[in-house]
Amino acid sequence: MFSNYLATQKDLKTVEDGLRFVMHPKMRFVFKDKSKIVNTAVISYDSRFIYIWKINPIKLTFKIPHNLDILNEWQSGWWAGIVSKQIKKYLPDEIKKTTQFEIPIISGGFLTPFITLQKEKDVSANPYITEESYLATVVHEFGHVYWNNFKLWWQSNKKVNLDYIQTAIDLYSSGKSSSLSKNNLIHISSPTYLGEVFAFCTEYCSSEFFWPKHKQKIDKYAISQIEKIAHEEKLKDLNTQDSTFEPTTNSHDYALIVGKILLTQFPTNWTSTLTRPLIFT
Repeated sequence: MFSNYLATQKDLKTVEDGLRFVMHPKMRFVFKDKSKIVNTAVISYDSRFIYIWKINPIKLTFKIPHNLDILNEWQSGWWAGIVSKQIKKYLPDEIKKTTQFEIPIISGGFLTPFITLQKEKDVSANPYITEESYLATVVHEFGHVYWNNFKLWWQSNKKVNLDYIQTAIDLYSSGKSSSLSKNNLIHISSPTYLGEVFAFCTEYCSSEFFWPKHKQKIDKYAISQIEKIAHEEKLKDLNTQDSTFEPTTNSHDYALIVGKILLTQFPTNWTSTLTRPLIFT
């Protein structure tokens, strides 16, 4: 459908509008440490070019010709990371030869194909069919970037790792360790699906700030989707079957449920709650 699509000025402007909302002062509530997002490369594409923005300041930095077939799937959403390795080979070395933490990436389709293709999806009360929803989706992906840069889902802190290792050696050798008397905290790596919860909360929070109609559409969709989940969950035998919203396979449904509860129960500190390691004390 969009195999020959060329981005319009409206498409380009809307991406930049989304980035301005990311950097809006109200979003400091979520993005307290801007250093975790300011180096992000924002990538979109049409049938002829790959477009790359930087956000500090907001500027279209690269417009790169390509000879790819841009799939509808690539244009119907946004992702934290590169949607396809085929696109990656066209990126400048300063982006593709760095890690996701040095230069994080988000990528996705332009406004016009995004909305058109979302409308064609068989999704009851789909909230992602408006310009507001497109802007909120861009903000959502920055939620992923922000959470990812806390590096919570693996043993990413070498000093902490070595402290744990030495503590274990001490305990096995002598039954005691001086480090335990200094700090009894045990940090456990956070599961990656908490990143989806953080991104959902980021989008929902930003919608409360900027796009109340989109928030209403999320609410309507959530009620419809969660009622289906509830019906299916009642029929499950959880001794032999996964939950309907098992987070490792249905992270979006999990975020839809848990995210709303977190936002309600912890309206002022959900950001800090989700961006610190799981701790046993």
